[in-house]
Amino acid sequence: MLLRITLVGIVWSVLFIEGIRVILLTNWHFDIFRATHWTHAWNLWRSGWVIDEAKEWAFIIIILTAIPAWATVWAALSIINWENLFSNIWNFLVEMFKKIFVLPLRKLMVPSVQTKVIKKKTSSKESRPTTPQARMAASTPNLSPERRAQLMGVPYKPQPISATSVKPAAKPAPKEFSHSLFELSDEDNFDFDLFDDKKTETKPSLSPSAPQSESENSRRNDRSAGSPAKKKKIDVATSDTKNKTYHSSSTFEMLKQKGYEIISGVTLNDVFIDFVGISKNHICLCLNDKESGDWLADEERFNDEEPLWFSESSHRISPVRKIALAQAALSEKLAAADLKFKIVPYVIEQIGNIINAEDMFEIWKDLHINVTRIDRGTPKEIPLFAKKLEDADNGIDKGVLDKLKKLLRSDE
Repeated sequence: MLLRITLVGIVWSVLFIEGIRVILLTNWHFDIFRATHWTHAWNLWRSGWVIDEAKEWAFIIIILTAIPAWATVWAALSIINWENLFSNIWNFLVEMFKKIFVLPLRKLMVPSVQTKVIKKKTSSKESRPTTPQARMAASTPNLSPERRAQLMGVPYKPQPISATSVKPAAKPAPKEFSHSLFELSDEDNFDFDLFDDKKTETKPSLSPSAPQSESENSRRNDRSAGSPAKKKKIDVATSDTKNKTYHSSSTFEMLKQKGYEIISGVTLNDVFIDFVGISKNHICLCLNDKESGDWLADEERFNDEEPLWFSESSHRISPVRKIALAQAALSEKLAAADLKFKIVPYVIEQIGNIINAEDMFEIWKDLHINVTRIDRGTPKEIPLFAKKLEDADNGIDKGVLDKLKKLLRSDE
């Protein structure tokens, strides 16, 4: 910076002084580099020189304003970034030289080669229909023809079934002749072990002479007597199933493994946030999307309404929009309490499927919302919550944590 100001000052000073000298020599024959000229002007001034002509006034004004004008222009020229200016001019000249001389010569020397034009595939976002019903019909391949025609607003015309397309029903296989003396029905051969969570074991033959194992006898005795061990096993299996259906535990465990302090069940701006992970400088808002089925995501507002996600039979407000509202409300609360945290929002898809997720990645990125998946959330192109969630930084002070808890619970 200092070197640039010095170089600009030297160049400007040389040009300015030479310009002033030329002007004074041309009009008044006064050379600023001659001491005798300055002595003559000083003697005239002391002898009572009366300035009454315009040409004399111009001479005096030029002499008096020379130094302020020189300093002002020097300061203005020092502000300009001359390196970038000269670099842009040089690049412009090089590009013009290539276009005028290099490219025509290259075309003359190298024979033209026909290039194959690759047509870009139109994404489903650009070609999707305008209405939500038409979007659902176009994006769900498993719809029946009647349902698809109803959503598209087109009368359904069933296709005629030709006689050649109907295949004759296969003849049932002849029943094999049984040589067994005792024929057992399906009810007699029913296996109660199918209720167990374990894999079905191979059953021994039911011949009268085959001895039954001790485990087989104990299981049959437990069934006949209503064994408490059997009931306990069923209760354990039921509790395991309940734990599997509670999908929020995965989010909780992941936040805990990453080192966050966790607050569960927080409401911000009428939006329920399942978990809030807190570290020294970050707050992670985690909204678990527990809606099952195929969903068509749409983050555009229509007629001042909230953006909606559509399924085959219903629609709902976008969870991305919900967590954005919660993030805005939390930002206002932190600003009012003079707390500085970086808020990182996460929408966690657990059991649903977003059928147009690939088209929404850029939109979610522009909204600064992390859409992730966990458990049975699909498609696989959505990043996993475990990989997207960063490790917590240093632990938060207990006093700040208590203050933050009261702040988050203030709306409840």
